[in-house]
Amino acid sequence: MKIAICDDEMPMRAMLRRSLEAYAQQRKIIILCTEFRNGSDLLRNPDGYDMIFMDYQMPDIDGLETAKALRRQNIDTPIIFLTSYQHIVFDTFAVNAYRFLVKPIDAEKLAEAMDHYLLDQSNDQYLIIKDGDTNRRLRLDDVIYAEASDKYCYIRTMEEGILYRQTLSELESMLPQDRFFRSHRAYLIGFRHIISHTETEVTFDNQEKALISKTKRTPFRKAFQDYIKRYHFAER
Repeated sequence: MKIAICDDEMPMRAMLRRSLEAYAQQRKIIILCTEFRNGSDLLRNPDGYDMIFMDYQMPDIDGLETAKALRRQNIDTPIIFLTSYQHIVFDTFAVNAYRFLVKPIDAEKLAEAMDHYLLDQSNDQYLIIKDGDTNRRLRLDDVIYAEASDKYCYIRTMEEGILYRQTLSELESMLPQDRFFRSHRAYLIGFRHIISHTETEVTFDNQEKALISKTKRTPFRKAFQDYIKRYHFAER
């Protein structure tokens, strides 16, 4: 596993490298770390990494702007932000941040984030659907939302739209409830791709929108907050 560590503070890079090496030894895996002092250095050599640990605050170009530049280059490597400020979680939805670790980094929370990443690579992170006469395997992380379409439903992924010949309720029963939410009778939304929301609708990272019904507002807020805590923010 190849990991990039981008942080302007050398002691922080060294500490994180040691922690990752200890994790690799415990899990009996190989981790190779490459260190970058700033975002500009990383952007000159951004390819080939399985994970990027990114300091949020850096001189010249900060972590968020570096991540935006990576996404503009169509580099979708999972990014874990390192920060002292928990409120930045909402700012980074636009770059689809994988998780957050609060400084100083806690070894247990680091291990939790890495375990979650490795779990994401396993087969149970896929949805198998029938598309015509063939079965298709969709990554759960690629599913943005699904919309009811008469007795069928329309699945919107990062790459395409798929007409799924089952009801929205049947699709809902196949998806993990901690990552997807029925926000409206016509919409089933993926938390991972939400970049903002109001009382009545959510906006996704592809700029499409989905409705939130009046009766779903409170449960949506709670479920979304729980998702952020569970999947994005490793608290101290």
